[in-house]
Formats: sequence, structure tokens, C-alpha cells
Amino acid sequence: MGITAFIIDHPRGLASAPDPEPIVDLSIVLVNYNGLSYLPACLESLRQFSPPGTEVIMADNGSSDGSADLVAREYPSVHLIRSKRNLGFAGGNNLAAMRARGKFMLLLNTDTILLEPIAPALGWLEGHPEYGILTIGMVDAQRVPQSCTGRFPTPLRLVRLRTMLVRPQAYDGNQAYKVDWVQGSFLLIRAATWRALGGLDERYFMYSEDVDLCKRARDSGLLCALLPGMRYVHIGGYSPVRFPEWVTSLVLYIDQHMGARRICSRAILLFGCMARFAWYRLRASLLRDEASRTVAHACRQALGTLLPGQRRAKARQSGVGS
Repeated sequence: MGITAFIIDHPRGLASAPDPEPIVDLSIVLVNYNGLSYLPACLESLRQFSPPGTEVIMADNGSSDGSADLVAREYPSVHLIRSKRNLGFAGGNNLAAMRARGKFMLLLNTDTILLEPIAPALGWLEGHPEYGILTIGMVDAQRVPQSCTGRFPTPLRLVRLRTMLVRPQAYDGNQAYKVDWVQGSFLLIRAATWRALGGLDERYFMYSEDVDLCKRARDSGLLCALLPGMRYVHIGGYSPVRFPEWVTSLVLYIDQHMGARRICSRAILLFGCMARFAWYRLRASLLRDEASRTVAHACRQALGTLLPGQRRAKARQSGVGS
């Protein structure tokens, strides 16, 4: 299959295209942003472990490291879509998904490596129509199991954010589990379900777009599942400097899904960020700890998302809402 390349400025450039009829079993959707160091291992694992006839579609979010050119040159069977700017995780996936022709779609991070054939995952989802979304067990580069599923946010869980994650030790590898949400680094979904839900919400630039998608699936009557007996590698990790972006996305989720609990949830998140900021600032002062200083700075930025005065100041600086 020769390469198919599109160069556009925004995913709405393809929004008028009709929904394609499924002609393959699986479309694997990748979003790349300067992923040169990860892509070869990811794509080689797709060659080895994808079902026959699988199509791979990659949206490149304006990379500058030559990674898109590498794919065009070394992996001509990949359908490459080049965006002129970074559309974020949600926007990039929506862009690539517009070209998907599979009965199932797999959202897959470029810093992942498949470890085994994934056809059994498709077979499980096809045989369980009450489930709309599926993931498999995630391990890091050292093959240590990592959390890849979680519980939907509630006011109580916002008191201690890590309680929204489910530890991998909670699962027995010999059975499937119903879960609230699955991580977007490996998210298998029926294409019909994806289109019925409208894809990912592009207001989530990074983080929580997978939680939102799973919540909307649950609200429509579909469940999410984990098959911990199958595994894939996810190399990437969370950095404290991303905390403000995570809080921004969590606030959006709260406003969308938590209804009458919204004000209470926002207040809990605000006081939690304030406590986190005070603690790490104290540590940085007493211990001269640069890592604590970095976390404190990230918490201070996150507070700007939650404090009305800070939000208005940011809006004035950017010329928004004047």
C-alpha cells in the first residue's frame, strides 16, 4: 500500500467527509509529535503483532524532528496525515480517525510497543456487545506493571487524586474486568461507537480526554473492560510540570459531568492544590530541593486555573474577554 499524505491546518478540514464503510477489521490510530526516538519500535511491533489487513493511520502534529519524514520514507504502508500545527492528543486522534475504515479502532500512543498479537482483544470485544471500550495490561520499559485504568472522579476521590487510579496488583491476569475508564495509550473501541460518541472532545488538549470518552460511553449504556492477561509497553511517564494541564482538564471534566457536585468538587480540588503548593514550597525552602521547587511552581500555575481572579488576569494578558 502506498502512502497517503494530507496536509491541513485543522481537523475540520475533513469534517465533511462521509463515514466510511468498514472494509478492514482494525484501524490503528497514532498521533505523533516529535516522536522520532519512539516510532521505529512502535511501528515494528505493529508489523509483528497486528492482525492481517490492519490499516495504520498516523496524524503528525507539526513535528520538527523529522519523524513524519521517517514514516513517509521507511513505512510507506502507514497513512500519514500532516497537520501544520499541534492539535493536541484529542485533535490529532480525531483527525486520523476521519480516515479510519476499520470495524474497530485502536488509539495507540507512539511511545508504546506491542508484546503479543492483539487479535484476541478484538475477538473479546466483538463477543461482548455490552462493552464498548477495551484496554490491556500496561507495563513500563522495565516490564513493571503500571496503572492503566481508573475510577471516575467523585468529590471524595478528589481529596486524594491518586485514588482515581487502580493499581495493577488489583487484577488477576486470568480474567476480564469491568472498569470505569481506560488510558488512551491503548484504547480499543468499535468504530460505530466512536462515531456515535463524536470521538474525543477537543477541549481536552492533553489529559482526561480518555476519562471523558469512557464516561460518555458509560452514560450511553456501554461498559469499559481490561484484559490484564495481555500486555503492552508504554515508555512515557507523568512529569510534575504537566500538573497544571492535568488540573485544567480535570476542571473541564468536573464542569461537564459532575452536575450538582460541581461546586463542591471544584472547592476540594482548589484546597488540595493549595495544600500541595504550601507543602512543596516548604520542602523547597527547608531542604533546598529543586524537585520540590519544580512541583511547587507547577501547583502555583494550577491554582491559576481554579482561582477566578487568576483566570481573569490570564484572560486580560491574552486579550480574551476584554
